[in-house]
Amino acid sequence: MFKKILVPVDGSELAEQALEPALALLANAGGQIFLLRVPILPTTLTAVHAEFGAAIPIEASLKEVRDDAQTYLDELAKRYQRPHIELTTLVIEGDVAGTIVDTAVAHNVDLILMSTHGYSGVTRWLMGSIAEKTLRSASCPVLIVRSAVPIRKLLITLDGSELAERALQPGLALANSLNATVCLLRVEPETLINPLEFAALEQAASGLGQQLQESAAANAQNYLDEVVKNLGEQDVAVATAVLQGPAARTILDFAENEGVDLIVMATHGRTGLRRWVYGSVAERVLHGLRCNCAMLVVRVPDEALK
Repeated sequence: MFKKILVPVDGSELAEQALEPALALLANAGGQIFLLRVPILPTTLTAVHAEFGAAIPIEASLKEVRDDAQTYLDELAKRYQRPHIELTTLVIEGDVAGTIVDTAVAHNVDLILMSTHGYSGVTRWLMGSIAEKTLRSASCPVLIVRSAVPIRKLLITLDGSELAERALQPGLALANSLNATVCLLRVEPETLINPLEFAALEQAASGLGQQLQESAAANAQNYLDEVVKNLGEQDVAVATAVLQGPAARTILDFAENEGVDLIVMATHGRTGLRRWVYGSVAERVLHGLRCNCAMLVVRVPDEALK
């Protein structure tokens, strides 16, 4: 499924951590990696730029920025050269997030793979807000990694909807490429009935609430079993789990307790991160990831929502 991967880099070792997972994805079948650098051009240049007493035209300064970016990418491509994998370098000026998205479309890439450190106290362009802006607009899946740690355990979260199931194919494709195990997780609300509504029959209401929770859990498990059945034979192990509790917190706790390396979720992206398949749940999961856990965001096409 993944043959063309776009890896934006900004010159930092942190951004370059996205290269190892990209290479691992293409190691068996081969493919193409686009190394993109969006240079930050000087914004305070006047007609000339004084350096060591010499007057340098603006064009010369801009050319130096572009040349430095190209030299960096050429060295990076040489360092990460692998058999059967084509490394293409791109230096494109413009708004960083917009350029990443436009480049992905122009080169028909299957995946944007980028590194981020987190969402506070970060100054590098590739981190924080750039990652979020890219997620809002990218039409292809976006894989956000926080380290170069190999991905061995995947968690695909489902809510029973066809939209959420759009995460299955790319998630399983990643697992197959990386020889990783997969767990399908469905989280059910912890409270399905409020016993206070049955004040006169408090004990009976409590029992009814428990029965409803158990019934919901059983239905959720039956759903996951059916999903696994419909997947057919897989080259990777696929397990299932049903939990109850607050969705985002439960997903994050499960991922940490089980040593999950990558969480896979779907979004329709119609208004950015505010309207995911799980509402604000996916956004909370993205922001609450432990330091080494990655996240794959699969955008559902708008036409699928009609």
